[in-house]
Amino acid sequence: MNNLLTTRIGRLTVLLTLALTLGLAIAPRAAVAGFLPTLPQTSQKSQDLDKIRVALENKKVANTLAALGYDQAEIAERLTKLSPEEVSALAGELDQAMSPSGSGAGIVIGVVVVVLVVLGVLSLMGKRVVVSE
Repeated sequence: MNNLLTTRIGRLTVLLTLALTLGLAIAPRAAVAGFLPTLPQTSQKSQDLDKIRVALENKKVANTLAALGYDQAEIAERLTKLSPEEVSALAGELDQAMSPSGSGAGIVIGVVVVVLVVLGVLSLMGKRVVVSE
């Protein structure tokens, strides 16, 4: 370090590096990135409407809506009045309701994988796992 500061080229290099670093630190940022909301497209709206119609054709859903006093014509009329954002939100809720979530098999498989990894690491370290009563 002493040799770098005693020579003329060393001092010039240090000063140039310091000047460039400060210049980059002071310079304003050109832009800041961020997320923008996406608007549903018309093709997306038609796909979402198809999902909703398929769900409405389900016997349990149709029976429940009939028990609540809604007929098919009234349901179709209300679907046409929905905005693209509402259709997208409803289709997303239908996807969540129809998909199996939190299955016990996934949790069991995850635990088994973690135990196997721990046992593998212990065996690579030369350790033994002994289970006794």
